[in-house]
Amino acid sequence: MRISKILLASALLAGVGANPAVADTFRLTVAAGQTPQALPSLAAVQDFFVPEVKRRLEESGSEHKVVFQEAYAGSLLKAGTVLQGVADGIADIGYVPSIFHPDKLPLEQVSFVTPFCTTDVAAVTGAMGKLYEDIPAMAGQYDKFNQIRLAGTGVDSYELLSSEPIRSFEDLRGTKIGTAGAATAWMKGIDVVPVQSNMMEYYNSTQSGVYDAFIIMPSTMPGMRYAEVAPYVTEVKFGAMYAAVLTINKNALARLPEEVQKIILEVGQDYGKVADKAYETAGEKAFDVLAKMDGTERIAYPDEDRRQWAQDMDNLAKEWAAAQDKAGLPGTEVLNGYMDALRAAGVTCERAWDKE
Repeated sequence: MRISKILLASALLAGVGANPAVADTFRLTVAAGQTPQALPSLAAVQDFFVPEVKRRLEESGSEHKVVFQEAYAGSLLKAGTVLQGVADGIADIGYVPSIFHPDKLPLEQVSFVTPFCTTDVAAVTGAMGKLYEDIPAMAGQYDKFNQIRLAGTGVDSYELLSSEPIRSFEDLRGTKIGTAGAATAWMKGIDVVPVQSNMMEYYNSTQSGVYDAFIIMPSTMPGMRYAEVAPYVTEVKFGAMYAAVLTINKNALARLPEEVQKIILEVGQDYGKVADKAYETAGEKAFDVLAKMDGTERIAYPDEDRRQWAQDMDNLAKEWAAAQDKAGLPGTEVLNGYMDALRAAGVTCERAWDKE
């Protein structure tokens, strides 16, 4: 969403909400279910968004101050409850993994129903940004949760981590694979056993044999120590995904003086760029760490096997778009717009998801 549109939204909120308090210091709680050490985009909340809001307020000469209470790693809200927790006012600002909410944030899932496209994070977030510019329903998803999307972030390409090496499509057969949210659909039509899980469970569940492998971004490997239980990383190249958003409660925003609102919204936009930039190199940095660990292996998945996985899958995108259309949402418009934006960026997907 363009910053002008967000500022207009905040102005309207201020008009319908209570007048901002006279006090000079305003307290805002930021919540996330994951640890900043595991996710560069969440680290950017801690290292950029929070201090940058404070810095810009101070440099602007404003008499107002913002004090942030930061609650990460599920200390206030678990990852799957952040969206509702911000809606309920438990937290004012939330790092929301949109991947966990295919039912509540359905249009945000378009990158997950179009895998095997690109490992370029900027191309994915750029395509999503175009959707927000062109389709009002994208921002409208947050209205029912009393929130404004400050920014969305992509992540490095999802890959397959396993306790035993997986070198081919044949090696997959019968494998139990854990993954989160919409990514479980990547196993539809494939001879594997999908297990719904999340990154906070991958270590223990692999160690205890709940599943044999899991799908996650390599950037998470150092912080979560996954290589201790899953030392083999097969580069299937499912692709970079749009996986999380930073949101703010509308009432919390409306309580702030206009100059504070403006800075928060502007920093939110810049935060998205900072987070995306961090992911440009985060995956390779993680592989560098992996290479220094005994007993680990980075496996190049054969192109023909990658192609077979993509071709054997159901057309998730068309199924998803039809379901959104039936629910009164612009699913086909979002799918076509996303794929067109990727093509305009020079991306060629393994399948033309929107045209089959």
